[in-house]
Amino acid sequence: MAALDWCRCPAVKSEIVAVLLVCGALLATPASVLAQDGSFVSRGLALQFRSVGAGEPVIILSGGPGFDVDYMLPVADAFPTFRRILLEQRGTGRSMPETLRAEDMTLSVAVEDLEALRRHLQQERMFLVGHSWGAMLAMAYAAAHPNRVGRLILLGSGGPTLEFANWFYDNIRARLWPQDVEAERYWTEAGKRGVSADKVALETARARAPGYFFDRAKGLAFAGTMQEGALHAAPSGLLGADLTKSYDVRAGLRQIDRPTLILHGHQDPIGDKTAEDIHALIKSSTLVYLNKCGHFPWVEQPEAFRKAIEEFLASSGRR
Repeated sequence: MAALDWCRCPAVKSEIVAVLLVCGALLATPASVLAQDGSFVSRGLALQFRSVGAGEPVIILSGGPGFDVDYMLPVADAFPTFRRILLEQRGTGRSMPETLRAEDMTLSVAVEDLEALRRHLQQERMFLVGHSWGAMLAMAYAAAHPNRVGRLILLGSGGPTLEFANWFYDNIRARLWPQDVEAERYWTEAGKRGVSADKVALETARARAPGYFFDRAKGLAFAGTMQEGALHAAPSGLLGADLTKSYDVRAGLRQIDRPTLILHGHQDPIGDKTAEDIHALIKSSTLVYLNKCGHFPWVEQPEAFRKAIEEFLASSGRR
């Protein structure tokens, strides 16, 4: 893409979920294993979260925008001594408003929702773990509230600006096989045949899933775990459109002085430059690359993924 303008380019806007950060699906772990549910109110909407364990809270943020948080359950398992809070972001899961309004699906509102969660949990500082778009949200919150962040872990993060979107989808397409491209074409046109927007988005994400992985077989297996109803196209489109207007958290990231782990697959289609840009802005950050690894490090390199998190927790526990 020569320019990033989902709002004005219909061809690109129709693919906003994948171009912006198609970043998840539901893995096999059932939600029933979670011990507690909770909710809090932000801007008049009851936002839901799922919680397991006890101890210091760690907030788990899913990507998309628009993916339900369940696919992050394996990530939550990497924090066994923490109370894992899996947030159902506005417009996903049980946090779906009766009426979806553009003014409620913005970056600033998403940041406001996180601040409402912090107050609900009665935490002076929050420990945020985000994947892809979820990592972008974590950075935006930290940029807006630098004194309210304890630690950050950014997994396969989008950038401090949307520069990465100029090559992200091209990198994905370069890895797709002809049958993937054909399936992608079939589903992107399915809306004309009366298929729902959520179904189109989910099946398109399944078709593109191998492009997010170093190991094609793992990408295909991951696509097979994606469950119906896991992706919400309208909230994703609205939030994506808002991000194109002014998303740039570079100035705020320069003010952050909290332990930060940037965990990035060397073969992530988002690109090493994106991780390097974040690392250069957050002076207290540590950048760890995982080789033979794409956008989902806990899937492709689970042992290295856990080791990196364990080492970060050990080194940052004093702060």
